[in-house]
Amino acid sequence: MQRTLRLMEEGGKHLLLVAIALVTLIPILWMLVTSVKAPQEVFSGHLFWAAHFNLDGYLRVFRDIPFALWAWNSSFIAALQTLGQLVVGLAAAFAFAHYRFPGRDALFFFVLMTMMIPPQVTMVPVYMIVNEMHLLNTFGGVIVPHLASGYAIFLLRQTFMTIPRELGDAAVIDGCTAFGTMWHVYLRLSGTVMSALAVILFVGNWNDYHWPLLVLAEKSMQTLPVAFVQFREEESLEWVPTMAVATLSMLPILALYLAAQKQFIEGFMNSGLKG
Repeated sequence: MQRTLRLMEEGGKHLLLVAIALVTLIPILWMLVTSVKAPQEVFSGHLFWAAHFNLDGYLRVFRDIPFALWAWNSSFIAALQTLGQLVVGLAAAFAFAHYRFPGRDALFFFVLMTMMIPPQVTMVPVYMIVNEMHLLNTFGGVIVPHLASGYAIFLLRQTFMTIPRELGDAAVIDGCTAFGTMWHVYLRLSGTVMSALAVILFVGNWNDYHWPLLVLAEKSMQTLPVAFVQFREEESLEWVPTMAVATLSMLPILALYLAAQKQFIEGFMNSGLKG
């Protein structure tokens, strides 16, 4: 009897997860189908089926906009920004977890507060600072202001707090410098978390739209998310090429996740939330 109830409970959980997954996939399925429809079929035909397979939307993407160049710009900016956020987050998290100094908790509290402030609030003052530094219309103007990620610092600090402090102290006794302790102890024991964090940060940087649009004025320097508005007319949106852009933009993120899927899952399973 108990075994039957347990099987029913597990079956119900799996059915619920499958239902949630299907609901989540509905917008993606609509995007894929719309990208291969004829323009007149977008809303008049079947919602999740294309009566005629049409690749004109993809042809327009490569014909009307510099898609390859913008994809390279997005990859370059997202990769450098993610690398910088990992380096800064690693150093800051190590300091918060390994050292004891006055005001440490208060300073970490301010780091947490940066996660609660909408980026639109700081966009204008940051833009003025970037302008004073003569970084407008440069990749540096997009990357430098966001090298410090409060989320990266928080996640790595919580992970480092689960590592026994005695390991770090033993490394110091053996003659390791601060960098050596961070590298050989904390980083080596947090590889999966770093991989998962890298995927999350890269996706966020790849999808960033407002800040690159604000800083980068030249069309040749724009990033791929800007392509989503290239097929907008005064009163309407051309859905087929726009969904084709969305599909193509999703492919690098999907490939990255599939390549790091194991590390991504293990990273969250191993990441700690110790205070």
